[in-house]
Amino acid sequence: MDHTQNPYECVNCKETEWSAAGSTSCTLRVVEYVPFTDSGAILIMVGAWALVGLTLAMSVLFAINYNTPVVRSAGGPMCFLILGCLSLCSLSVFFYFGKPTTSFCILRFLPFLLFYTVCLACFVVLSFQIVYIFKIAAKFPKLRSQWIKYHGQWLVITVAFVTQALLLLFSITFAPPKPYNETLYPDKMILGCDINLKAFFGPVVLLLSLCFLCFILSYMGKDLPKNDNEAKAITFCLLLLILTWIIFATEHLLYHGKYIQTLNALAILSSLYSFLLWYFLPKCYIILFQSYKNTQEYFQGLLLNYNTRQ
Repeated sequence: MDHTQNPYECVNCKETEWSAAGSTSCTLRVVEYVPFTDSGAILIMVGAWALVGLTLAMSVLFAINYNTPVVRSAGGPMCFLILGCLSLCSLSVFFYFGKPTTSFCILRFLPFLLFYTVCLACFVVLSFQIVYIFKIAAKFPKLRSQWIKYHGQWLVITVAFVTQALLLLFSITFAPPKPYNETLYPDKMILGCDINLKAFFGPVVLLLSLCFLCFILSYMGKDLPKNDNEAKAITFCLLLLILTWIIFATEHLLYHGKYIQTLNALAILSSLYSFLLWYFLPKCYIILFQSYKNTQEYFQGLLLNYNTRQ
C-alpha cells in the first residue's frame, strides 16, 4: 500500500509495483523473462537448428535411396512431408525467448499445433496401412482398392491439416494469445503469454485425438516382422511424446518461475526429436551401415518367416 499520497488513506500500488508489510511506499517489481542470451535459451535454439540440419540431411539421404525397401516401408513420399513439418514445428521454439509480444505469443503455438498435426496424421496413415496389410486385408479385400482409388492417405492428411488450420484461425481471430504479466510473486513480475484454453480447446483435442488414434493403430501392429515393423517404432515414439508432456504438465503445476518458458520450449523440441531420432535415425543407420538389410530379398525373407509362424 502507498501511504505517501495521503497519510490518512491507503491506496493500492500499481501492477508493476509492490509494497512490503509496514512499508510507506511502493517499489517497482523486478521484471523477469528469458532473454535470447540466456544459456538455456541458446542451447535449445542450437538444438532447434541442429534438428533442421538433421531433417535436411535425412531428406537428401532418403531422396538418393528413394526406391530402396527401407525408404519405401518408412513412408516413401510421406517421409519428406513429415521431415519438412518437423522442421517447421521447430519455429515455435524461438518465440519462447525474448520479451513477449502478441505476435510472439501467437507464433509460440501456431507452427507447432498446425504442423505437428500433419506429422501425426501421416503416422496415423502409416500405422493404418501396416495394420491393414497384415491383419485386415484378408477380411476386407475391397477396402484396398477404394483406399488407392480415392488416394486415402493424402485425403486423411489433407482433412486433418485443413481442419486444424480452420480451428486455429477461429481461435486466433476471436481469442488470440497475448502478453501477460504474472504477479504470483510479490516482488517480481514474470512476463509470459496468456492463452484462452476454451478458444484453443478444438485444436488441442484434434491433436490429442490423432495421437491416441495413432497409438492404438501402431500398438495393434507391434508383433509384425522385425525389419518391417514400423508400427513398433511409432509406438515407442508416441510413448516418449506422452511421457514428455506428462513431465512438463507436472512441472507446470509445481513451478511458476520464468524458466517455465524454457521448459515449454524443451518439451516441444523433445517432441520433435522423439520421431527424428527413434523413427528416422535407425533407417538412416541401415541405409549407411547395414545395406544388406536394405534389399528386397532380405525383406521378403522376413515376411516369409512371419507368414510361416502365422
